[in-house]
Amino acid sequence: MTDKEQQEQQEKHQATMRIDITPAMLEQLQQAPVAGAPRFPARTGRLSVTPKGTTGVIRIPASPARPQLGGEDFQVLLQSIYDAVLITDPLGAIVGANVRAEQFFATTRGELCKKNIFDWLVGAERSLMDTILGSLESNRFVLIQAVCRRADETMFPAEISVSRLPLGGKMYQSFFIRDITWRKEAEERLKTGFNALQNSGSGIAVADTAGNLAGYVNPAMAEFLGLETVEAAYERNFEEFLLEKELARDMIAAAGAQDTWTGEIELQRVDGRNVFAQASLSPNLNPDGAMTGIVVSLVDVTPARQAQQQLEHYAAQLRQKNDEMEADLRMARDLQYAFLPSTYPEITTEQAEPAGRLDFAHVYHPSGMVGGDFFDLLKVSDHQVLVFMADVMGHGARAALVVATLRGLLEQIAKETSEPGDFMTRLNTAYSKIFSSANELMFATACCVSLNLKTNELCHANAGHPLPIRIETDGRVQQAEVDDVALGPALGLFEDASYAHTCHQLKPGERLVFFTDGLTEARNEAQEEFEEEGLMRSLDAHRDQDLAGLLKAVVGDAVAYSGTTTFEDDVCLLGIHYAG
Repeated sequence: MTDKEQQEQQEKHQATMRIDITPAMLEQLQQAPVAGAPRFPARTGRLSVTPKGTTGVIRIPASPARPQLGGEDFQVLLQSIYDAVLITDPLGAIVGANVRAEQFFATTRGELCKKNIFDWLVGAERSLMDTILGSLESNRFVLIQAVCRRADETMFPAEISVSRLPLGGKMYQSFFIRDITWRKEAEERLKTGFNALQNSGSGIAVADTAGNLAGYVNPAMAEFLGLETVEAAYERNFEEFLLEKELARDMIAAAGAQDTWTGEIELQRVDGRNVFAQASLSPNLNPDGAMTGIVVSLVDVTPARQAQQQLEHYAAQLRQKNDEMEADLRMARDLQYAFLPSTYPEITTEQAEPAGRLDFAHVYHPSGMVGGDFFDLLKVSDHQVLVFMADVMGHGARAALVVATLRGLLEQIAKETSEPGDFMTRLNTAYSKIFSSANELMFATACCVSLNLKTNELCHANAGHPLPIRIETDGRVQQAEVDDVALGPALGLFEDASYAHTCHQLKPGERLVFFTDGLTEARNEAQEEFEEEGLMRSLDAHRDQDLAGLLKAVVGDAVAYSGTTTFEDDVCLLGIHYAG
């Protein structure tokens, strides 16, 4: 070993204390009988004195290192222990530690040994050592649950076993410290999970492989099965509560094959009441993957199932009522079609020259099974006819009822008068009296037109209804001319309303088209209406067709315009041709 290495080795095992020497002390040291030796005895080590004439320094070597406890074999055993180990004297001062303790407390053994054991335990007082020592007089060890503080002030839960440790003729205490952080977390998770199972609204049980409820049953499951206590369930088998025994065996077999069975089941409680549940049966597996039982989960769906059954009962009743209503509506539809003329009256001139007749055609499309639009042809004589068309507010059964009422009034009033104005006045009076007691206003637009081939007159009385379209003999299409005096309010609005009519010349070859607003109010995708302009354009485009073909083509144009084969409101068209 070189001189430098010897010097470094010596400095490694020595601690040096610097002491400043006064001149008087230096003079006294220089007068010592032995050169370089002090006059007072040294108790530890030797003093090193600098030569005369230099700064006086006394070097005191450190005391030799304390020998380790228990010898080499004990230290090997101590360091190999999995738990952290702190060895203390009877007062709790730490005199030894293993490497594991350094890891647990995030510090060195030197720092550990500078403190008392209770400095590393949160909330512990040093008087606790008396309790520990007293317990160790009659027990092999003392178990302590504590929270330990690391050097960086973080903490961890610990389980500490304290026992006596005789070493070298002295008695020490060994503290075996185990970090139980993971265990505490697992316990908390288990506790949380158990509380969740106990407080769950769903019935949960753990059965054995045969379906016996011998493992675990939560309160919700016991209550669902009608059992007074949880313990009463442990003597039961899950299969005995199921009404379908074959299903029970299938469920247990599925779990036995390590599959999960789910579905709705019906059970019978111990009190005999039937209940329904959404069930799930899953295999309960151990860490090796072997099946040890079956986890049964039940969700009470009895209220929902009862509500479903009630809805099904109501639905059956509604279907029956709907069938009855549809039958009634079909009958009403048949009657309403019966109200429309099945044949057209023969209206001709009595004169040989010029001979003439009226041809008729119509199209009727109710928006529902029954509608509120209708027309009638009331023959006054061989050469005169009253044409009546009405559009009752709304559609459906209520409108059809008004139609039936109006239809009954028409024939009665036609026997009393053939003048359109007087006809409308009488009809409005009778109509208003009938529906005046209704909670809702029920009005109808209508027009009454008299066509007389003997006088070639067309007399018109109108109650808020669209005016007919005329197709002249030269092909011009225009709205019929009606003086304002003949334009009255809709039927049913005013009971005392009086209606008048105006007359115009009817020319042979002319055609008249009466209509309801269900056609002109047909809408396209842009919500734009077909309107009377669209009707007249369509009539003009197809005016060369016969009367029936003309009406059919007009409806086709309205359908093409709206993009649908159904109309929002009833559609009624009546065409009349004065054929010369």
